[in-house]
Amino acid sequence: MSQYDLDNANKNGSKSTRWRFFFTPGNNLLGYILILSSTVMWFEGNNLRSLNIFLAIIAVFWAFVKLLEKTKLFTRKENGIRKPTKIRKIKLLSLILVTLISTIVIIATVALNYADDFGGNPTSHDSPNFNDGIFQNYEQTDLQSDEVSSWDLFTDYLVSDDCRTPNENLPSEEFDVIDLEAGEISVSWFGHSTILMRSNNLTLITDPVFSNSGAGPLSIGPSPFPYEHSYEIDDLPPIDYVFISHDHYDHLDMSTVKSLKDSSFYVPLGIKNHLLEWGVEDENIEEFDWYDESTISDDLDVAFTPSRHFSGRGIGDSHATLWGSWVFKLHDKSIYFSGDTGYMDEFKNISQKYGPFDIAFLDSGQYNLAWKQVHMLPEEVIQAGLDLNASLILPIHISKYELALHHWFEPMELVSKLGDERNLSVATPMLGSSFIIGEEIPNDPWWREVWSCSEPLLDEYPALEYALVYTWVVGLFWIAIPMIAISKHREEE
Repeated sequence: MSQYDLDNANKNGSKSTRWRFFFTPGNNLLGYILILSSTVMWFEGNNLRSLNIFLAIIAVFWAFVKLLEKTKLFTRKENGIRKPTKIRKIKLLSLILVTLISTIVIIATVALNYADDFGGNPTSHDSPNFNDGIFQNYEQTDLQSDEVSSWDLFTDYLVSDDCRTPNENLPSEEFDVIDLEAGEISVSWFGHSTILMRSNNLTLITDPVFSNSGAGPLSIGPSPFPYEHSYEIDDLPPIDYVFISHDHYDHLDMSTVKSLKDSSFYVPLGIKNHLLEWGVEDENIEEFDWYDESTISDDLDVAFTPSRHFSGRGIGDSHATLWGSWVFKLHDKSIYFSGDTGYMDEFKNISQKYGPFDIAFLDSGQYNLAWKQVHMLPEEVIQAGLDLNASLILPIHISKYELALHHWFEPMELVSKLGDERNLSVATPMLGSSFIIGEEIPNDPWWREVWSCSEPLLDEYPALEYALVYTWVVGLFWIAIPMIAISKHREEE
């Protein structure tokens, strides 16, 4: 079709002419549409939505470049704006990227300096565990294991999976304060690592997180899973003591801390600065180093013990505050709370010094071989329970956020199964429920009610995948064959 015919088609607006133009061999537009649409559908059908997002970002940048092409930017050495050269397009794209990066840097700088969410500034500490400006684990600990390459981990995260987060509200119970006899201790789990322990004369809580915002700075991070019942600080009895394991956002939540600022806080070294920044009074905070001990009341003795993890809330403050686990001697019960930890030999030392334990709350979720040194795998959770000489373990760090690649219900299923195999009792209470230590063990597999998952669409309909491949090939040939014919024609001339 000649340029004259095309001009006539545009002027007359003839529908039939426009359709003939659209399907004329050699017109690349249809080929590109076939290739792009089949590619997008293939990505979506194989749970590769992240790649479609990447394509969308490219499209946005391309659109901005096209818009800027209509301006006079970088046209000084050009022949006008109607036919921009590749050099001008590169300059326009570079301008967009520089503007975007500069904006991000400015926003990050302002946030770091003015947003309360990041907490206080790091300080030095007179501690045998603080060397060269950072805290260090007892054992050599790498944040990423050599067992998984960075590329493999990256490609795993590219694949979306609707099993990593529940597709409906998780079963839960409305929290209710139960009556207790003297010396009895009730346990209530509110998801992740938030454990409420109560006797008839005191109440304590670990790593309380009750906000509905994302588990990251400025609420940028994974959102909490939906529960059938929501929980607020006002739903709880007055909290006497708050125990923090480390300063990561999914364990130290600013809004929750502000709501509990009149309680007494027991925290690792360095976290006091965060709490002071958020309005907690100095006299309400006590900091601990590993193996520091304290008698809090006639009924409660505590010790801060090691874990194998790391800390940090902002840029450049990794390992600037201490992390750890807690041991509670509450009435006649011995209780262990792991915080976040990888498996470590130190469990045995903790057991020898403070065990055996009536119950151990153990980090059991958000694991991956890539970071197995800072979060335990299911079989390591069971081994830790045995090392600690615990009569009962309760998996924590689960059922609230999507922070890893495993299915959201997998930790409870695997830890329960492995516990049965090794004769270790595993408690799996429903969210918001309460039970008394030493009485009946809650082990209802409540997660099985909502653990349905779907396979990738193209796995269920392979014929559709073949059709998409066929469409992609048609689009490729629609572009390539006329180009080859034109090239040969030019050679013959």
